[in-house]
Amino acid sequence: MDVAPVALYIHPAKQAVDLYDTPARAKFGRPYGLMPMGVPALLNLLSDNGIPVRGVNLPMEKMLNNAFNLRQWLYDHREARMVLIDLHWYEHSFGAINVAQVVKQVLPDAWVILGGLTASAFASEIVRDLPVVDFVIRGDAERPLLALAQALMSVERGVLPDLSGVPNLTYRRQGEVVDNPRTYCARPEDFADFNFIDLDWLEHQDEYYVREYLVIDMELARQARQGADISGYRGRWITTARGCDFECSYCGGAKSAHKAIAGRDGIVPVPVETIVNEIKQLIAHRAIQVCFSYDLAAMGEHYWRSLFRAIRREGIKIGLYNEFFQLPPAGFIKDFVRTADMEHSSVALNPYSGSERVRRLNGKRYNDAQLLNALDEVNLYNVPIIVYFSLNLPGEDEEVIQQSIKLAQTIYDMYPHSKLKILNSCHTVEPLSPMTQRPDPYGVEIKWHTFKDWYEYCRNTQLQLPGARTGDWRGFDLLLPATRSVEAMADAWDAAASGREEYWWPIPPSW
Repeated sequence: MDVAPVALYIHPAKQAVDLYDTPARAKFGRPYGLMPMGVPALLNLLSDNGIPVRGVNLPMEKMLNNAFNLRQWLYDHREARMVLIDLHWYEHSFGAINVAQVVKQVLPDAWVILGGLTASAFASEIVRDLPVVDFVIRGDAERPLLALAQALMSVERGVLPDLSGVPNLTYRRQGEVVDNPRTYCARPEDFADFNFIDLDWLEHQDEYYVREYLVIDMELARQARQGADISGYRGRWITTARGCDFECSYCGGAKSAHKAIAGRDGIVPVPVETIVNEIKQLIAHRAIQVCFSYDLAAMGEHYWRSLFRAIRREGIKIGLYNEFFQLPPAGFIKDFVRTADMEHSSVALNPYSGSERVRRLNGKRYNDAQLLNALDEVNLYNVPIIVYFSLNLPGEDEEVIQQSIKLAQTIYDMYPHSKLKILNSCHTVEPLSPMTQRPDPYGVEIKWHTFKDWYEYCRNTQLQLPGARTGDWRGFDLLLPATRSVEAMADAWDAAASGREEYWWPIPPSW
C-alpha cells in the first residue's frame, strides 16, 4: 500500500504481546487467530471512503515469524490517527486490552477503538475503567465506524470532536462516560454495500486464507503441524445472517444477546445474490471452501433452496461447510451434495449430550432417535461430519457423561470412520448468554458478572494448564448435584476414546 495508513487494525491473540517473546510460548493454549467475519467490511468501508487502512493478525504473524515485533510495526505506521482492535470473542478479553496498552505506549496520540460482541456487552465498564480504550462501538459497527473516523479526521490530532451524532458509540467526554443512542442496525439491503471479502489491507493475506481453512479441517491442521504443505488449501467464513433465532443456554450470540447488544430481534439474512457474489470473489482468490456463519437450514427451506439453486445456476463448484443448529430438514442434505464440491465439504451436528433432558435444557430440540435418523441420511450421501459433545453444560454430571459416551459409541459404530470426527470440550460461561442472564432455569450459579471477570480468566489461562480439564475458570457452578468432578468426566471420556483418537478425539489439553 503506497499511501500511509490513517487507520490501523490489529487482531489480538488471547496471550499478551510480550509473552510471545518468552520461553512460555512453548506452553501456549490456543491463540484464537480467527478474525471476526465482519472486520473486512469495516476496513474496506473506510478504504472505499478515502481513509487508508493497514491491518495485522498478531497470532498469525507470530506463527509465521516469531521475530515479528508489534511495537516496531506500529512505529513504522506512526502517522496513523486511529487503531482498531476487535474484542468479539470473550477469549480476547485480556489480549485485546494488552494490545491497546502497547498501542498507547508506541502511539500515545492515536485513538483506540474497540468493537465486537464482548466489547459491546461491557462498553461502559471498559471505557470507564480502561483509559487505554478511547471508544467502543456497540452492536453493528459499519456506519458508526465510518462516521466516527470521518469525525476524528476532521480535527487536529488528539482533539476530540463533537461525536453526539455518531450512533452506537460509547466514549469519554470530560471524564464522563457517554453512551450515544444505538440507532444503527444493519438491514438485509445493507449487506450488498459492504465488502466482506477483500483483504488487501491485511499483512500476509494469502496465508490467512489457509489459516481460516484449518479452523474447520482439523486433520489438515494436524498434518500442517507435522510439516505438510497445505498452501493449496484456502477457505473463508462468510456471513449468511446476523443475529439468532435460538436461545441455547451457553451462547453469547443467542437471540436475547443480539437484542441487548444490537437491538436486533431474530435474524437479518444476507440476500442470496450477495452470498453468490461473495463466493465468486472467493473463487477468484483461489478459495476451495466457504463456511457459512449461520446455519442455512435454520434460515428456512426457501432460503437454502434458493441459494443452492443460484450456486448451481452460476456453475460454481466449491467446498461448503454448514453447522446445523438443530437437525437438517428433509431434502437439505441431498441439495447440499448436488451443489457442493464434496472433496472439500463437510457438515457438523452438536447434540452436546447423550441425555435428551440435558440436550433440551440447553437448546437442542431433538431426541436420540431423530438424531440417529439424521445421521443415517447424512451417511447415505457419504458426507463428512463433525459431531460435538459437551462436558460440563447445565445438567451434565458424572452420570450424564456415561450417556454421552454411550451415544458417541453408537455414532462411532454406525458412521464410516474416515468421514467422522467426534469431539468434546469444556464450556466457559459466555457474556450475555441465557444462562448468565437467567441462571435459575438452568440450575447454575454464575460467578462472573463484569468485564474484569472475563479479563482475569483470560489472563490466567494464557498457557496450557491442568485447569483446562477441570471446573476451574469456567465461570459457573452446577447447583444440583452440589458437586461434580469435571476432571473425572474428562477422564471417562478420554478412556472411552482411547485407541480411537483419529476419529474420537480426547478432551483438548488447552483453553
